[in-house]
Amino acid sequence: MIYQEIKDQKQRDYNKLFDTCGVFWAFSDKQWEENKTEKLPDEKYVSIGGGGYLPKHNVEKLMQGTKAIDETFKQQIQEFKAREQHILYELNNYECYYTGDITEALEAMGNDYTTEEVQAVFKKFKAQKYLRETTEADYLPANA
Repeated sequence: MIYQEIKDQKQRDYNKLFDTCGVFWAFSDKQWEENKTEKLPDEKYVSIGGGGYLPKHNVEKLMQGTKAIDETFKQQIQEFKAREQHILYELNNYECYYTGDITEALEAMGNDYTTEEVQAVFKKFKAQKYLRETTEADYLPANA
């Protein structure tokens, strides 16, 4: 299993959990009315941030589910030796090669990765990108 497959499975698991827990998103009154899910009588909706809501009785189920999904993701990263792929994905996702700063990628991965580990991957692939760009530039015609 490669990193992209692990990541895709995590997303499918989250989508299923959100459906099960009645999570919906709304950024206007119209969207609220169109997207709200069923709740128990006299129950309130709870905000999960980012415009997301769910019926209050499903909060614990959502919390436990997200914890289980995240734990499975971490286990699969270890099992399939995809740490470097995970780091590289986040470095690219947070445009670290443009900014030269790994901070946001490091924060996104949580406490499972050290600064030194992320920095090593950053440097390894930065060198490869530089070599690839230099090699390609050396062989391009001047008027291309």
